[in-house]
Amino acid sequence: MRNYFNSSHLDWPQLHGSLHVYVLPNPEFIASVQPAVDAVEAFEGCAAVQPRWQHATVTRIPWWRNEVDQTALDRFTEALAAVAAATTPFEIPMQGPWLHDFGVGVAAPEDAQWKQLHTATRDAAVQVFGTDRALPAPPPMPHVSLGYGTAERDSAPLQHALATIKTPATLIIDTLHFLAVDVDLDQGSFTWNAISSHPVTRP
Repeated sequence: MRNYFNSSHLDWPQLHGSLHVYVLPNPEFIASVQPAVDAVEAFEGCAAVQPRWQHATVTRIPWWRNEVDQTALDRFTEALAAVAAATTPFEIPMQGPWLHDFGVGVAAPEDAQWKQLHTATRDAAVQVFGTDRALPAPPPMPHVSLGYGTAERDSAPLQHALATIKTPATLIIDTLHFLAVDVDLDQGSFTWNAISSHPVTRP
């Protein structure tokens, strides 16, 4: 296990107010993955993601809330509402737990609906915030992290604990959340403040 928060995965110049679009798991998803979260919590060197902070990243926008004015936030809120209105609710069956160098999660191969969603969201971000800063690459696959590595540790005990746990869980894409995300390096966590939420409503 390696420290996610001291890696190229987290190259943010600020730790508070990073603009993101997330999908948040429902209670059934959270209950399904809890055994894996419990295993992570018992392992020193990986911070478990508490249920209220579990998420699937659709898009990270390379701007921070303190850098943009309310007009820009309102414009993106309107653009994201339009994306949601043009998106049909869908489900992504995820499998896991997946142990990797920087943490634990559940994941699924990217499908056409997920790709269409993050493409539309990224296009909206470019239209509102411009191209002065390049958008980060989208996540390589839809996933929900259940733990983030916080120290250099031998992962074998965690791998052993996870070996008997299967966490199939269905991520339901029915709402898009525009959020200002904070990082706590001491706790090894991502938390956020909501800006707006948009039901996915296309019939």
